[in-house]
Amino acid sequence: MKNYRLKFLFLIGLLLSLAGCSNSVYKNEVQDWTIVLEPESKVLTISYKKDKILEGVVSRYKLNDQYIVTSKYPVVSSEVSNVEDKIGKGKKVVYSYSGLENYPDVHQIFYFYEGQPQMLAELQLVSKDAIASNYIAPIYTDEAHSFLKKDSANRVLTVPFDNDNFVSYLSNPLTVEDTSSEVTAFFNGENRQGLIIGSVEHDTWKTGIHFSTSENNIINKLEAFGGLANELTRDFSDREDRPSCEHGYVKGNTVKSPKLFIGYFADWRRGLEAYGETCAKIAPPRKWAKGTPFGWNSWAAMASKVNYEGSIDVSDFFKSSLQSNNFSNDNIVYIGLDSFWDNFTPQQLKEFVEHCHKNGQKAGIYWCPFSDWHGNGEAFVEGTDNKWKYKDIYLYAPNGKPRKVESLAVDPTHPGTKMRMDHYINMFKDLGYEYVKLDFINNGTLEAVSFYNKDVTTGKQAYNEGMSYLNQICGDDMFLALSIAPTFPAQYGTSKRISCDAWGAMTEGEIGTTGYMLNSLSFGWWLDRVYPFNDADHILLYNPEDSDNYKIGANRARITSAVITGIYMLGDNFSLKGNFKGDIEARNRAVEVATNKEINDIARLGKSFYPVEGYKASAPNKPETQFVLRTNDETYLAIFNFNQSENMIGSVELERLGIKSSVSLSVKELWTSEFSMTEDKKVNYNIPPQDVRVYRIQNNN
Repeated sequence: MKNYRLKFLFLIGLLLSLAGCSNSVYKNEVQDWTIVLEPESKVLTISYKKDKILEGVVSRYKLNDQYIVTSKYPVVSSEVSNVEDKIGKGKKVVYSYSGLENYPDVHQIFYFYEGQPQMLAELQLVSKDAIASNYIAPIYTDEAHSFLKKDSANRVLTVPFDNDNFVSYLSNPLTVEDTSSEVTAFFNGENRQGLIIGSVEHDTWKTGIHFSTSENNIINKLEAFGGLANELTRDFSDREDRPSCEHGYVKGNTVKSPKLFIGYFADWRRGLEAYGETCAKIAPPRKWAKGTPFGWNSWAAMASKVNYEGSIDVSDFFKSSLQSNNFSNDNIVYIGLDSFWDNFTPQQLKEFVEHCHKNGQKAGIYWCPFSDWHGNGEAFVEGTDNKWKYKDIYLYAPNGKPRKVESLAVDPTHPGTKMRMDHYINMFKDLGYEYVKLDFINNGTLEAVSFYNKDVTTGKQAYNEGMSYLNQICGDDMFLALSIAPTFPAQYGTSKRISCDAWGAMTEGEIGTTGYMLNSLSFGWWLDRVYPFNDADHILLYNPEDSDNYKIGANRARITSAVITGIYMLGDNFSLKGNFKGDIEARNRAVEVATNKEINDIARLGKSFYPVEGYKASAPNKPETQFVLRTNDETYLAIFNFNQSENMIGSVELERLGIKSSVSLSVKELWTSEFSMTEDKKVNYNIPPQDVRVYRIQNNN
């Protein structure tokens, strides 16, 4: 058994008469991290297994509109102590900076844990007097350096703040400058080695990782900081109706940064998963003991015309044609009403739930807890007994106008907002709804001039307060499906939609918006470590005005995209009754492709597939085509062909799938039921245009 006991070697050099700095080296005997503080420049070099990963590292913060770096401090000392927390047992190394007149002392802190290849880092500003900052960076370097060999397979990942406005993940060659939200990865696609840096605390700050890269291997600048506010956090806009606001200030005698995860991994994919798992240790995911939801949502096809008679007919169709034919989990299907459920009368809302229950189904509904879509500030807030008007609960920008993304944003900390939550959630629960789709909740993260709770000064703090209250009143048994939402904090949703709306229109030769959604799975699959489920959005299988794009191959791909992502929701108008009838062909398509037991068994696993490669997408904002999931007994391989006219023919090496085998293995393709054997340690494939193949490979290890 490996001995994970941490040993530290501190070399105490000659004290500099003015600097008061010691040359300090930290070494992890097992994992081989080394941090060297240069006594003259007072910058750090961080190495892993003797390879320099980050050079010229300082910490940086903003105070009184000035940026201060730790290398400017005249006195530095170091201290090591034991640590035991939610992450594990280990050692804490603190570099303390002092003696800079009129500025706070600074503690630069690193945490190292037994048996874990990553470390954590944070920064603390400590002052006798109260201070305020809206920018604090534990890791900052503008010294050009490289830890990856020069290679066209090198990539750097940009993660979006939320999934609004059809934003994509970006996997760029190391030739770009950008800012990723919360986490990034610098990796080589061929040998898979990579550096992961990201925030594991999401209670106060919006974290950004800004980078500048060049020549396919050089990092010219790296800045991991709390205080991100830009167009993608929805805090800045050039539209007059969407006034901007800077990141809020964190105040006190001690101001602490977000805690950062820093890890260098042999496989960057495992590194992102380790990052997600570390986040989950600090803020455990919302509990869900039941299986993956299968079901239907009204928005994609019915949209504003959802109606009682039609929805009842959809429930009956699922009961008669799908639930008894492999489309269910735990013998349950969720039938969900989206926006415009208020087309129903209160009595119809109740009877809809009762009808679903008779059909062995659970009923779902939709709500936006931090939105005012009507824009009438003089209107009274529901559930407040006319105590509060909407203008009282809005978030405001410095120019005095309400904050807005798509809808006007309300203050998550305001008692009127919470009373409104009580009103709607208690109504849903009394009616018997057990699944709520929560939309446009990124409104709750917006920065503002002030919040009702004066102890709250940032958008993340406000969002945490509002979502914590919402979770309490919903209870553990209600499924909370986050739709348009920030990626972090994650502990409030049972699922989160991994991309924006994934409907069926063709997009640049891809299989509808399936390709767009798969971009998010390609680089965000690891979010199933912080949410019980990722959500691929509801699936459309039929459009009479665009029949060429809804052939069986494309529909197989749409179904596959859902089952390899997470929850499994259909979205067609399956109703043949009511005031907005669908087409029986939509029903035929669902029976044709949504009832394959072996495909649906994948969804029941409740796990997201991850990319086989991660660097072969046709463009930085496009998806990978090959995804894999390994279980104890089997390996699943899904391959998509987005080409409109040509078959995709090739092979995948077993080793790239994590399979080490010297003998042929049995392979079954789950859509065609064709059997084959691996040849020359490879899986061969031949996929028709705009189609997919899903291979189940027998494991022998």
